[in-house]
Amino acid sequence: MIMEDWVNNLNTWFNSYCENFKELTDEQKRNFDIKRDHSFRVADFSVQLAEKLEFSFEEQKLAYFIGLFHDIGRFNQLVEFNTFDDLKSVDHAEYSVKVLKDEDVLAKFEIEIENEKLIFISIANHNKLKLPENLSEQELKLARLIRDADKIDILKVLSEYYSTRNVNANHTLTWDLPKGSSVSKAVSKEVLDGKLVSKKNVVSEIDVKIMQMSWVYDLNYRSSFEKLLKKRFIETIYNTLPKNDLVIEIYRKVKVYSENIIYNS
Repeated sequence: MIMEDWVNNLNTWFNSYCENFKELTDEQKRNFDIKRDHSFRVADFSVQLAEKLEFSFEEQKLAYFIGLFHDIGRFNQLVEFNTFDDLKSVDHAEYSVKVLKDEDVLAKFEIEIENEKLIFISIANHNKLKLPENLSEQELKLARLIRDADKIDILKVLSEYYSTRNVNANHTLTWDLPKGSSVSKAVSKEVLDGKLVSKKNVVSEIDVKIMQMSWVYDLNYRSSFEKLLKKRFIETIYNTLPKNDLVIEIYRKVKVYSENIIYNS
């Protein structure tokens, strides 16, 4: 009951905050709703992961909080810049921390002082290429958790979008980049080296999709890989790419990597 009350209170405040954004274009409203729904799903999956990993009850509460508010800066970002591309606007993770501080959200929910740092570190780093090396064990646990939950749900949204793209094109999800005809050399090198693809090397929609496939190298928990493979997110993205030897090689590498995590853990 305590967790249920906690979740309901957070959800009520979050919905109230979202309702403050009134004057949106139809496309902005659509993207606004995408991010709001994403936030709720990430919060739910964060708790599911935390339960499976046998996190303490307090850590499970923090997991839901971090999941729900990790992208709260996205709404102002969309209104102010009309894009979700951080390189063309602001770092949305750091912006989310700013919004939480400006709105005094942690005080509203009586978050203990020692947990503020945990929350802000997890949210500020959920979109970074890699986590800082000086995190404590608890900071690392929650930071990894939100990165997993966020990536898994984004892959869900994108795989669904790519499958129905001809019906409902959305430039904010593809960064308004040219489609491209091949994988960039720098992008292919990173993914085949078993590394996350850097946003700075992405120059086409094909590169964007390869970058998203490379996210498997940054997943941390077995349950995340289980959902990834069960829902076939990587396979769905791969099916929208032009087929050539390089693309096939990349797909096989990320798929085998994911399967090995399941079978060997």
